[in-house]
Amino acid sequence: MLKQMPIRLRLTAIMIILLTICCVGLTIILNYSAGIMATKIDTVAMIPSQDTYESNENKNIQTSSNFAMMTTPSVEAQQARTEFQLESVIYLLLIIVCGGVLTYYVSGKVLKPLDLLNRQIKNRTVHNLAETMDIPPTNDEIAELTQSFNEMTDKLNAAFLMQSRFTANAAHELRTPLAVLKTKVDVFNKKNVHTTDEYGALIAVFEKQIKRLSELVIALLEMTNMNDDFEYEKNCLKDVLQDIVSELSHIAEEKEVQLFLDCDESVIYGNPNLLYRAFYNIVENGIKYNVDGGKVMIHVKSNDKQIIVTINDTGIGIPNELKKVVFEPFYRVDTSRSRETGGVGLGLSIVHSIVMKHKGMIVVTDNDNGGTSFELIFSKIFY
Repeated sequence: MLKQMPIRLRLTAIMIILLTICCVGLTIILNYSAGIMATKIDTVAMIPSQDTYESNENKNIQTSSNFAMMTTPSVEAQQARTEFQLESVIYLLLIIVCGGVLTYYVSGKVLKPLDLLNRQIKNRTVHNLAETMDIPPTNDEIAELTQSFNEMTDKLNAAFLMQSRFTANAAHELRTPLAVLKTKVDVFNKKNVHTTDEYGALIAVFEKQIKRLSELVIALLEMTNMNDDFEYEKNCLKDVLQDIVSELSHIAEEKEVQLFLDCDESVIYGNPNLLYRAFYNIVENGIKYNVDGGKVMIHVKSNDKQIIVTINDTGIGIPNELKKVVFEPFYRVDTSRSRETGGVGLGLSIVHSIVMKHKGMIVVTDNDNGGTSFELIFSKIFY
C-alpha cells in the first residue's frame, strides 16, 4: 500500500510508524520504572519510626503489620500511578500527531524541488525539448537528476533533428528522380508522333534516373543490413589499399588528382568487403571533391595496440560547424558538386557504420595543406 502513495505521504506514514514504535516503547519503559520507583517511595514512607523498645511479641505483630502495609499501596499512590499513565498516553499521542504534522510539512519543503522538476518534465514536448532546465544550486541528488535529464533531452533533441534531416533529405533524394521522370513523360505525351531520337532520349533519361534510384535503394539496404552478423578474418591492409588505388586511378587521372600510398605491413581484423567499402568511399570522395591537380594521400601507421589510417585530400574541405553532422545519411557539404558527381549522400554514413561495426573510431579534421583529413583508428585486439 505504501508503494502506491506519493513520496510525501509515504515519508509521513513511515515517520508516524517509527514515532509510534519509539513512543510506545519509551512510555512502557517509563511507566514500568515509575511504578517501581513509586513503590519504593511508598514503602519507605509507611515504615514506623519507633519500634525498638517494644517486646518480642509486639515486634512480631508490628512486623506483620508493616509487611501488610508495604505490600498494599496507598490510595494516593495508586491514584498518582493512574494519572501518570494517563498523562504519558496523552503525551504519546501528542508527540505522534505533532511529529506527523511536522514531518509532512518538512517533507513538503524538502521535496519542493522534486515537485518543480516533475512539473517541468510534464510540460516538455517535442517543440520545447531543446530548452535546458535550470539546475538547483543545492548540489544534491535532485540537482544531479536535473543535470541527467538535461543531458538526456540534448541527446533526444539531436536524434530528433537528425531524424528530421534524414526524412527531409530522403524525401528529396527520392522525389528528384521521380519528378524528372514525370516531367519527361508529360512532355513526351504532348506530342502524338515521336521520332526515334525522341524515344532514345526518353529511354536514356529513364535509365539514368532508375540507376540513381537503384543506387539509393542499395545504399539504404546496406545501411539497414549493417547490423547483421558476418564473419571476420585477417586482412593485409596494404593489399586492400593498393587495390583501391588501382581501381580509382582512372577517376584520379580524369581530374588530374595524384594518389599517394604510404603503408606498412599492418594486418587488420575484420570483414574484408566492408573494410574495402569504407576505405574506398573516403578515397573516392577525396578524388571527386578535390580540386584539379590536387592530391589524395593515404598514410598507415601502427603501434602495439592500434592501426591508424589517415586519408588526406586537398579538396573543398568541410566547415568546422558541419564536421559533427557529416556522417549523417544524405548529408552533403556541397549539394551542387554532389549532383554533378552523382552521389546519393550515404557514402560517409556507411563508412561510419562500418567503422563502428569494427569497434573503431573515425575523426574528421582539416588538412594542413587545405582540404580534409580523415583518421580511422582500429584496435589490433578485436573484441
